Amino acid sequence: MTFFFLSFLSLSPVWLHVVPSVLIALSCYFVAAVLLWSAHRRRDSVFSWAAVLFGAFLVACGSEFLLRIEGGLRGIGRAEATVEVIAAVLCVPAAIFVAWVVPRVLDLPGIRQWARASAALQDEIRERRETELDLRISEASYRRLAELLDLTHDAMFVRDLERKITYWNRAAENLYGWLTDEALGRASSEFLQTKFPKPLGEIEAQVLETGAWEGQLVHHHRDGAEIIVSSRWVLRRGASGEAEAILESNRDVTQRVREEKRFQDLLESAPDAIVIVDINGRIQLVNAQAEKLFGYSRSEMAGQPVEMLMPGRFHASHVKHREGYSKSPHARAMGVGLELYGRRSDGAEFPIEISLAPLETAEGTLVSSAIRDVTERHRAEERIQRLNTELQRKVAEISAVNKELETFSYSVSHDLRAPLRHIDGFARILQEEHAQELSKDGLHYLDRILSAVNHMGHLVDDLLNLARIGRKEMARQRVDLDELVRQVLAELPQEGRAREIEWRIEPLPQVDGDAGLLKLAFFNLLSNAAKFTRTRQAAVIEVGTSGSSEAPVIFVRDNGVGFDPKYADKLFGVFQRLHRQEDFEGTGIGLATVQRIIHRHGGEIRAEAAPDRGATFFLTLKPAPNSNAAGGATEAEVGWSHGY
Repeated sequence: MTFFFLSFLSLSPVWLHVVPSVLIALSCYFVAAVLLWSAHRRRDSVFSWAAVLFGAFLVACGSEFLLRIEGGLRGIGRAEATVEVIAAVLCVPAAIFVAWVVPRVLDLPGIRQWARASAALQDEIRERRETELDLRISEASYRRLAELLDLTHDAMFVRDLERKITYWNRAAENLYGWLTDEALGRASSEFLQTKFPKPLGEIEAQVLETGAWEGQLVHHHRDGAEIIVSSRWVLRRGASGEAEAILESNRDVTQRVREEKRFQDLLESAPDAIVIVDINGRIQLVNAQAEKLFGYSRSEMAGQPVEMLMPGRFHASHVKHREGYSKSPHARAMGVGLELYGRRSDGAEFPIEISLAPLETAEGTLVSSAIRDVTERHRAEERIQRLNTELQRKVAEISAVNKELETFSYSVSHDLRAPLRHIDGFARILQEEHAQELSKDGLHYLDRILSAVNHMGHLVDDLLNLARIGRKEMARQRVDLDELVRQVLAELPQEGRAREIEWRIEPLPQVDGDAGLLKLAFFNLLSNAAKFTRTRQAAVIEVGTSGSSEAPVIFVRDNGVGFDPKYADKLFGVFQRLHRQEDFEGTGIGLATVQRIIHRHGGEIRAEAAPDRGATFFLTLKPAPNSNAAGGATEAEVGWSHGY
């Protein structure tokens, strides 16, 4: 390089002047062209005019160096030529550098670009400040919203699309037993052990498509207890509309569902068809009995007018009745006194009975109808009516026959008295006036005739009493049984009063009845007791009461010969006797008379006995109004005992 430089300096001054001048001029022209080109490219720059002037200046300088070549040919000093060489050496690299750097400078943003960039940067800064402000406002709103959500009674939580919980309110803590820190970041369906009504994927697909879902879920408390919730899911979208999270709101309906289950169980166990309608008459709920009764399924009846269950001729009137009932709903029977009919799905009609009752619910007033098919009851009532008619006819026939029998018995008994008197009178004349003319056998036969006539007389009297009981009008009054029994004892036959009998008479009540008939009944009972204790050395006859004061039972007990209880059903029959006539006289009508008297008083009579162990007769009579069980007894009469 040094050699080349020294060789170049060894040239003549002319060449040392010409070559550098040419190089300098060319460099000036080149740099001026680059500057003019850059000014053309960056006309928006405020410095483009300076580049044009500087380019013109360089053109002028280059031209000056070309013009100086001619002068240099006439003669130039070596020192001046050396300076020009050095200038040329510097100008050429400078031109090359300018050619290299100017395009790169042109690639730099211009002032307007810087202005636009600055404006864009300011806009971005402003947007960021606004976004930051919005974020602060959103954060404050979120906090306020979170505080509000903490005040709600519903358990609410937010989960992202990966099912991870990002928010958990205070009600959720109370409902599930999990604290917020324990719930955040966990999948709700896993730690709550959720039971879904259908696959979770289908539910989430519905939420993404429609934005919401509602249904009933089963969750579990921290301690494992089941919680039934009414759940609502809402999709939250971002500013650009993309799905971000799901807000889940759950209300505890465990108690309500269990009560509804109990109500449904009661509804299904009801023996009647139950149809529940709203205030507009639309069917809301039915039980299995309603399906069976009307022949429709639940789905066919749900939401339909209740008039579908009745014949068409009743539709218009029923709508009016239903509207009237809705104004003042209360529990009552429907259509009292009217014939109500239902209609099955096949069009068949049948009689029904309906009871209405309003039900107050959160959705409004509902009306419950209990419907009963009374077809069989109507048939039974018709059968009963026919039987009652037949029974009334037979009762009338029996009453007529009984009246005829009583009339016949009374007539026969009355008509028999005259012949019996004649037989008795003539037999006594024979006995008193012609006894010496009769043989011993004749006198015996005569005694037999008189005894038979006497027995026949008693039989006629008893028949007349029995007939008279059925014909006699009862004169009801307050009857003091203590006084009545005392009178009967005083009127007993001589045999009963002459024997040694221990009478144990307890305090007796006052009763409502006919004194004459009751006296006849007790006379027969007590005379029978005296007769059938004839074989006892120490005869005991008791009269007392048992049972309550409202329905006292009077008994007559003796320690006589008694009877076999297997024949007790024959005891109260007419002419029925359980002992031989030779042992105990009687007509077999007395107890029949007692039974008829007690029955006419609306009471009952029965007997208990055993052979040789006495007999007890129990009878019931209606107490007298405002009387006590022992109202007819005085202090002196308590424990009354006499010996005859």
